[in-house]
Amino acid sequence: MLRRLDITVPDVFEEELIGLADSLTVQCFSSPCIRDCGGGEEDFEFTGETIVSFVYSTVEQNAAEIEKSIETWIASDSDIFVSNEKIKDEILSSKIIIDYREDEDWMSAFRAYFQPVHVSEKIIVRPPWSDPVENEENATVILIDPGMAFGTGTHETTRLCLRLLERVNDSGDVKGRSFADLGAGSGILSFALLKMGAREVCAIEIDGPAVENLRKNAKINGISENLKIFCKDLSHFQPEKKFDGFVANISSPILIENLNLISSFVQGKGLAIFSGINQTNSAKMREALSENNFVINSEITEGEWHAFLTTRK
Repeated sequence: MLRRLDITVPDVFEEELIGLADSLTVQCFSSPCIRDCGGGEEDFEFTGETIVSFVYSTVEQNAAEIEKSIETWIASDSDIFVSNEKIKDEILSSKIIIDYREDEDWMSAFRAYFQPVHVSEKIIVRPPWSDPVENEENATVILIDPGMAFGTGTHETTRLCLRLLERVNDSGDVKGRSFADLGAGSGILSFALLKMGAREVCAIEIDGPAVENLRKNAKINGISENLKIFCKDLSHFQPEKKFDGFVANISSPILIENLNLISSFVQGKGLAIFSGINQTNSAKMREALSENNFVINSEITEGEWHAFLTTRK
């Protein structure tokens, strides 16, 4: 039986929980909390909280140990909580556990909350089951069925990446060039690059179910050529040739640990976009970028999250 454990946390804690899920070898996805503020489909605002969902098998995995580890994390006195007992109590009270039958579509509830997102005037992300939105004909439209993959366009880190990609595209540095999408998730950034005119994109994703979902989303978007998909650990990926640039929407500890390796993926003064870096780790990321010969051309933020547009020296 599959079990899903949901907890609602302030956005600043999301990256820490994704790292915990990695250490527990369980599936994890997150969805920012929104509230209506006008009545229309697109009239909403972000609350500053995120629902983080852990998904695991009660048969093939030790569910009790997984749940104990999550509760231990919540009860910890680490610096991230600044000894704030009220936050701990709110997180504990938000915990929800749902068990699913083998034949039950456990993602259906999540899909119900995935609404079209206007990342900018030029980029729209929406699920394939929703109706076209206003001004679609003048925008880059990316269709995403999220499955268990990260990257619906609703998360700040994804939106930051797309906005920087739009900036790069406006300057003429996407069309006809090759890119890697590191930690591709649902494939949203790969599809954006190809729809903006990239010559080819290599999408690298370690999670098998996410890769299956990426292939499905490629078909939904009508992308059958110029996309290469690799199911690999980033540390084991060796490109056949160097790229003109890459995007990496990955948690900052993984980025920093592998930065020396992935810096070798680009040729010459290739460009690189980094996202997935929260406020706590932003200074460490700037230092790591400098040490690995990346020049920061632009840094943008949304909430607690930072993204960097860089070029190699």
